[in-house]
Amino acid sequence: EQQSVGIDALHSWIEAIRNFPKPVIAAVEGAAAGAGFSLVLACDMVVASTDSVFVMAYSNVALSPDGGGSWQLARSLPRPLVNQWLMLGEKISAQQLFQHGLINQVTEPGQALQAALGLAQVLNDRAPNALASIKELVQSAPIQGLTDHMAQEKTLFVKNLHHPNAGLGIQAFLDKTQATYKP
Repeated sequence: EQQSVGIDALHSWIEAIRNFPKPVIAAVEGAAAGAGFSLVLACDMVVASTDSVFVMAYSNVALSPDGGGSWQLARSLPRPLVNQWLMLGEKISAQQLFQHGLINQVTEPGQALQAALGLAQVLNDRAPNALASIKELVQSAPIQGLTDHMAQEKTLFVKNLHHPNAGLGIQAFLDKTQATYKP
């Protein structure tokens, strides 16, 4: 019973990260194991140091994954590779995850947080409503057909076009200046 409650709390946290309208960036130094790896996979962008190690070694102790890690990996990578990583509980390097597109940037040890903060600053300079719409579109793309997805794109495009930030962004583009967007 207690384990079930703990897993429910973890799953709520994972869903909150996935559904939060702002981009969530993971900065990883060292090991991200089990639920920690699932948390990394739930984030929108990931920066990790070269000495980071990722592992879901549940099978090493006769358990199966939690935290949505198997779902995230299975939607991102070929099934045989996911089975290998999960069934064998293999340690995966930051470079391997980078090569498979699961990490955005690999840094020298001790630099992941600084690089993630730099990425956050770049995102912070963009219109938050547009970023929320992009996150929503990327999240829903794998679960809907093209026609439905294009209808969602149209709805969000028109919504963002009528947001005050669109006028600020277009004017700044024309003036060759940096827009200061509203929340």
